[in-house]
Amino acid sequence: MIGKGLNATPMEAFFLMVLNDPVSLSGSEIVQNIRDNLGLDWTPSPGATYKILQSMEKKGFIQETTKKEGREDQRIRTYNLTAKGKEILPIITSRILKIALFADSCCPNLSGEKSDSIRIIRIDQ
Repeated sequence: MIGKGLNATPMEAFFLMVLNDPVSLSGSEIVQNIRDNLGLDWTPSPGATYKILQSMEKKGFIQETTKKEGREDQRIRTYNLTAKGKEILPIITSRILKIALFADSCCPNLSGEKSDSIRIIRIDQ
């Protein structure tokens, strides 16, 4: 869990941050966004992705929608934040920022210097 009183796992927190967009996204678009923005070699499998989305929907953080795509009007499941998801997002991002700042202060990178990315986050607060 991301913190006391919040019923969100770390992966759910990432998904919530990606879904903070007016455009509905599919599960694969969410995972691609995480991969592109975090530069991770690992991302959840399709099965894990849809379990995470299902859990988030049960918790009331997101709602499933569908959109038509392609010539055959194939329906694709997409997701948006609910009011509850939008309400907890600032709390989650604040807690993640605190974790990042703590890591930066006590665990410098291998060169012995603090990371530039954390300094950028501090400026943008």
